[in-house]
Amino acid sequence: MNTLPHWRMESIYPSFDSTEFLSDLDRVRTISEKISSQISNLSLKDLIGLYNDMGETASTLYSYAYACLSVDTTNSSVLKALSEAEDSVNLSEKTYKVLVKEINKRKSEKNDLEGYGLFFHELEMEEEHLMSEKEENLALDLEKSSSSSFSRLQETLISSIKSGDKTFNELRALAYSSDRNVRKDAYYREKEALKENEIAFSYALNGVKGIVSTLDDKRGWDSSLDHSLFSSRFSRKGLDSLIYAIEERVDIFHRYLKVKARLLGLEKLSYYDIFAPVGKSRRYEFCEAVDIVYSAFSSFSPAMGAFFKKAVDLHWIDAEPRKGKIGGAYDEIFKSKGESRILLNYDYSYDSVSTLAHESGHAYHDSLIMDKPYIHSTYPMTLAESASTFSELITLESVLKGAEKDEKAYLLDQMLMNLTQCTFDIISRFYFEKEVFEKRRKGELAAEEFSLAMLSAFERTYSSYVKEKHELMWAVKSHYYIDDYSYYNYPYAFGALFSLALFKKSKESDNFYKEYEKMLSLTGEMDVKDVLKTVGFDSESKDFYLSSLSMIDAYLKELETCL
Repeated sequence: MNTLPHWRMESIYPSFDSTEFLSDLDRVRTISEKISSQISNLSLKDLIGLYNDMGETASTLYSYAYACLSVDTTNSSVLKALSEAEDSVNLSEKTYKVLVKEINKRKSEKNDLEGYGLFFHELEMEEEHLMSEKEENLALDLEKSSSSSFSRLQETLISSIKSGDKTFNELRALAYSSDRNVRKDAYYREKEALKENEIAFSYALNGVKGIVSTLDDKRGWDSSLDHSLFSSRFSRKGLDSLIYAIEERVDIFHRYLKVKARLLGLEKLSYYDIFAPVGKSRRYEFCEAVDIVYSAFSSFSPAMGAFFKKAVDLHWIDAEPRKGKIGGAYDEIFKSKGESRILLNYDYSYDSVSTLAHESGHAYHDSLIMDKPYIHSTYPMTLAESASTFSELITLESVLKGAEKDEKAYLLDQMLMNLTQCTFDIISRFYFEKEVFEKRRKGELAAEEFSLAMLSAFERTYSSYVKEKHELMWAVKSHYYIDDYSYYNYPYAFGALFSLALFKKSKESDNFYKEYEKMLSLTGEMDVKDVLKTVGFDSESKDFYLSSLSMIDAYLKELETCL
C-alpha cells in the first residue's frame, strides 16, 4: 500500500447511467407520488415508513453524485447527475414539508408509535416555521440556481485557482512546511490568488447569506442563529456556556501561541507560522498510517478496529491529492447501501494520520446508526464531531507512547494546534459569521467588508499574539457557503470539548467503549442534552466545558516541558 488509494464506488452505483442509479431516481418520484395521492388514506406508520425509504434513497443519490464530483470537479457529466440527485433531495424535502402538517394533525396516531418523541416534537416546531406550501416549493426549486450554485462556485474556485505553478490547495499544504521562507512565500501567493478572485467569492457569500437571511425571516425565525441551534438540537444556554467557558480560558490559547513561537525560535507568530511543525517531524507512509489507526481503534474497541479494517480492505478511502479534487477531508454516508466513503488529501504528515483517524471516526459513527430508520440516523452537527475528535485523541495517545522528546513535542503541538483550531479559532469564525449575518440583513457587503470583519474576529481572539493575520480566510472556508447549515463552527468547539470529556472517561473504565457506542447509536433520536446525560454529562453547564479546557491546559503544560 505504498501508493495512495482511490476509492471504489461500484458498490454504491456502477455509473450515473446504470439501471440502479436511474431506478433509484424513479423510486424517489414514485414514493413522492404515492404519499401525495394517498396521504389521507395511509396510516401514520406507513407514511413514516415511506418517508424513511424516500429520504435514505434520495440522500444516497446525492451523496454518490457529490462524492464523484468532489474528486473530479470539472466533469460535466457528474454535474448533470448531481443536478438530478438534487432534484430527488428537493422532492424528498417537499414531501417532508407536506408530511409535517399531515403528521401534526394526527395526534391520536402519534400515541401509538413509540420512539418518535423527538421527531414529533421537531415537526411541531417546524410547522411554526413553515411558509405556505407554494412558497416552500418555490424556495426548494430555486435552491439549485441560487445558494447551491454559489456554494459550488466557491468549491470550484478553491480547487482550480493557481499562483504560478502551484494550485491553491498545494499552497495551503505548504502552511505545514518546516521551512519558514516556504510558508511565508506560500502565504503571500495564496492571498494574491484569493485577492484576484475576491469579487467572485464575495458575490457567492453575499448570495448564500442573503438567501438564508431572507428565508429565515420569512419562516419566522428570530435569527439564523436560532435556526442553527434548532438544527443542532442545542440550547441557547448550552451555546452561551460553551462560548463563555472558552472566553474565560482564552489564556490557555494565548499561552500556547507564545510557547509555539518559542519552540520555533520566534519572538511572535505570524499567521503563516500557526501550522508549522515543531520538534521532530517525520514522514508517515500511508500504510503506516493505516496500521497506527487500526491499532488505536482496536485497542479501544475491537468492533471499531474491525470496521476500520473493512473500510481499508473494501477501498472506501480516497487519499491522493490531484487536480480537480477538492481540498480538505470528509466522510460521506450512503444510507441505502449500508456503506461510507472517506475523502482526504494525504500529505505524509502526522496531521494526515490524524485526519484519517478523524474521518474514520465519523464513518464508524455512521455504521452504528446505519440500520436505524432514516429519521433516526440524521444526527446534528453538534454530535457529529464527537466520534471524529475522540478518534483523533485515542490515535494520538497510541503514537505518544515511547516518543522521544523532539517527537513528543511535535505530536503534542499537532494535537494542541488542532484543538486550538477546533475551539479558539472556531470562536473567531463564530464572531465573523455573526457579524456578517447582521450586516447582510442591511445590504450586500463588499469584499473589503468581509475582510475587515475577518480581521475584527481574528483580533478579538488572537489579539496581539499573532501578527500578519489572514483577512481573506473567509474566502477559503467552505463552511460559510453552506446554505442549509448556518454557523457551521460552534458544533466543532462543542465536539472537541465533548470528545475530551469522553476521552477522560475512557481512561476511567475498561468497558467504556460499550457506553460510548450506545451513546453514538442514540445521536439521531435525542437532543444534545439528553445524549450527554447517557454518559453522565451536562451540556448546559459551563463547568462541563471548563473541565475539558483544563485538559487542554494539562497538555500545554506537558508541551512546555519540551522547551
